[in-house]
Amino acid sequence: MRNSLQLSFLLLLIISCSTSKKQTNSIEFDKMKRVVWQLMKADEFYIRSSVTDSTVIPSKKNVQYYQQIFDLYKIDRVEFYQDIEYYESHPIEFKILMDSVNELSKREKNGIKPF
Repeated sequence: MRNSLQLSFLLLLIISCSTSKKQTNSIEFDKMKRVVWQLMKADEFYIRSSVTDSTVIPSKKNVQYYQQIFDLYKIDRVEFYQDIEYYESHPIEFKILMDSVNELSKREKNGIKPF
């Protein structure tokens, strides 16, 4: 009885591991790093413009900037956030993404064409 219980538990474990869906990214890596970099620049622009201009009524203009970037790269907002969620749940891949974004920013600062 005990052996059959252990065997059934092992079988259940093997089946559950083999049938689990592996989440994949729908946005390719190079496009993702460019989108993240553009979103970071849009945030910085929004923060700087709202701090320096006291007449600006705080709005969600950064959301409009985000949508323009998504439209430029022909991706969906939901798709982007699903991919970001994937990267956040996989720290090694997230670090690789953020390191790539950092390198992209360095290239842009040095005047090297990033794309």
